[in-house]
Amino acid sequence: MKKLLLMLAAFSGLAVYAQKSAVESAAIYLRNGEMEDAKKSIDAASQDDETKNDPKMWFYRAAVYDTLYRNPTAYAAIADLETVEKFAISCKKCLETDTKKRYEYYCGIAIINSAFASYNKAIEYMQAKDPKNAAKYFQYVLDVVPFDKDKNLQKNNINEKTILLSMADLGLKTQDYVAAKANLQKLINMDYQDPIVYLLMGNIWFTEKDTVKGMSYIDQGRSKFPTDKDLINTELNVYLAQGKQDVLLKKLNDALDLDGENVTLLFVRANVFDNYAAAAIKGGKNAKDTATTLGNKAKNATPANKPKLDAAAKTYTKLADSLFKMNKEYVTKAEADYKKVIEVKEDYVDAYFNLGALTNNKTTEIVDRMNALKAPTQAEYDKKWGVMKKEQDAILTVALGYFSKALEYAESLPDNEPAKKEYKNETLKSILLSMQQVYANLGDEKKTMETKKRRMELE
Repeated sequence: MKKLLLMLAAFSGLAVYAQKSAVESAAIYLRNGEMEDAKKSIDAASQDDETKNDPKMWFYRAAVYDTLYRNPTAYAAIADLETVEKFAISCKKCLETDTKKRYEYYCGIAIINSAFASYNKAIEYMQAKDPKNAAKYFQYVLDVVPFDKDKNLQKNNINEKTILLSMADLGLKTQDYVAAKANLQKLINMDYQDPIVYLLMGNIWFTEKDTVKGMSYIDQGRSKFPTDKDLINTELNVYLAQGKQDVLLKKLNDALDLDGENVTLLFVRANVFDNYAAAAIKGGKNAKDTATTLGNKAKNATPANKPKLDAAAKTYTKLADSLFKMNKEYVTKAEADYKKVIEVKEDYVDAYFNLGALTNNKTTEIVDRMNALKAPTQAEYDKKWGVMKKEQDAILTVALGYFSKALEYAESLPDNEPAKKEYKNETLKSILLSMQQVYANLGDEKKTMETKKRRMELE
């Protein structure tokens, strides 16, 4: 029995030796530049229970994949898509298992290089629209942060907060809201100084139909960034959906009582009035159409029903008149705030654009009158139509002036980064489209085509 036990122990020892020999073989192959055999040997050792927690094995595995990564052309035949991943994992495992710090001299530096490699890989996957793999490699970068004692990543503009924000964005793109919320919450806990984290977190909860939770994050963001336009607009949209615009309007009025020249608050309040005006004109048209329908029914109604229909038509006519009047009041208030914005900040593109749109919309009522125009003779028709056309053109000319100013300042927007360039192009296209439509309504065919051509060049 004792002899048998000794034999079993001997076989066990041979197995351990065989795997440790695989590590030694990998080391020899690596020194001799025989990378295919080095890779095979070290991969086998990394899967064996006897050596998979051996820091020496991870040291050589890191060295093998470091070599493959840094020499992509020479070893193209044996490198694979996971070379960077295996390099990063090996460096981390080496440092974690190396309690005696025998290999820190190499892996302590190599792991930083693996982070740079992982970061570049993450960017590649982002550009390839592969968010899942991009997030995976960003995580490898984050794993290195605790080992980066000299802040080499930070010195190269790679920091934990930026990566967490990128990972949150990737979670949104893949609709992995659990991951997105986790990364955004980490940023909030780190006191990340950008309102975007509160905006994104709020929008996720809105998507998940939890308005209360979403608004709690918008409120947190507003308390830290009280003048952020995007947070205010999100708050506005929620209140609009809930029919509580007056709540936001009161907040804006209170804030402007303390800071009357805050362009962000003025612009948002103008937007609120703009929305009120749009709702009033829409309601007015609906009421007017209903009044017309009821009036037509009354003409053919029985004597018993005619008084009721006439009364209902009269009620809707009064409602329409009231809403049209309300529309004009809100337009006046919106104009006043937009004009105050550009008085304080002359190059506020959106204020000029919205003034142009608001002014252009005033022609709708004139067009309705022109379409409904009737006259006993063509000469009288032409005379009345000409008066209204002159009135329309005067308003369009004012609108064109605002759009032209918006275009002038939009052309000076920065475009030194992809996101800024995209924003500038989209802004220019919106302005040019509005100008194209105004020129068309003015009957200026040459300017219409010139503006259209320029807009199409931005597509």
